[in-house]
Amino acid sequence: MKRGLEFAPVVLLFLTACGASKQSPADADTIERGPKEIAVDGDPNGLWWDDAEQTLYVADDNGNRLLQWTDAGGFALVRQLPAASPQGAGLGQLVRTEDGTIVVTRFGYGTAGDVVFIPPSGEPAIVPGLDVERRRIGLTVAADGTLFDAWFVRLSTGDRAGAVGRLSLGGSEPEVITGLKKPVGVLAVGADLFVSDQDLGQILKAPQSDPSTYTVLATVEQPDLLAAGPDGSLFTGSAGGSLYRITSAGVASVVESGFQQVRGVAYDPTNKRVFVADHDPDESDGLSHVMHILPVD
Repeated sequence: MKRGLEFAPVVLLFLTACGASKQSPADADTIERGPKEIAVDGDPNGLWWDDAEQTLYVADDNGNRLLQWTDAGGFALVRQLPAASPQGAGLGQLVRTEDGTIVVTRFGYGTAGDVVFIPPSGEPAIVPGLDVERRRIGLTVAADGTLFDAWFVRLSTGDRAGAVGRLSLGGSEPEVITGLKKPVGVLAVGADLFVSDQDLGQILKAPQSDPSTYTVLATVEQPDLLAAGPDGSLFTGSAGGSLYRITSAGVASVVESGFQQVRGVAYDPTNKRVFVADHDPDESDGLSHVMHILPVD
């Protein structure tokens, strides 16, 4: 899918404050609300929007690194991550905690799954003691700072079995939601958790006080990572190439279709726009991993 790409070169900078420099607010006439397609020197997966800094953080799967993007400066390197599985980094969702620590999941392909964190002004480190067979993708941070991640394993039958865990950077990951198949996204909003299960084709809703009592909020074909949207809505992409918006009442509608595979999504409430990571599943005919910006009314 090549529709008038704007090539934005990656500037390799070592930045302060957990690898990120404070960005000056962009002028209103320089804000790109889209629709716009931006080529990426990498394969964007998880996206995280920092509204205070007006900065998008990007997990680049091909480069095993974290990037940032701003309207004024385009892409820049935040930090290279520790060596990953020979099969690939498999970067998933990333989040920033209140103190500026960046946390990102790595898939690991059943043999090297882990979670990497970068404390402010520190070096990247791997959370110790986690089960390397867990294929982690989703990650979220609640208002009180609690981290939750989503993962699955392959059973001897070939089936998937997944769960959501409460993650500690000290090295614990107790399960809080079980009985899932392929949970991809997990998102904390207010007092609730939302989970996208790609195999079940469902968006689940659970109270953080008792996550095991979850209910089905909506049905979406092959949902991927999640982001909070306006008016209590959610955004999720799909492996089928669509971007969905789900209302608080559980009504799902297609915002845009015709993408390759939508992975990460992030919403900018100040400028009313959504960022979409569009993955090219077939690299044999040339790479076209891109990022989209779409206006949200």
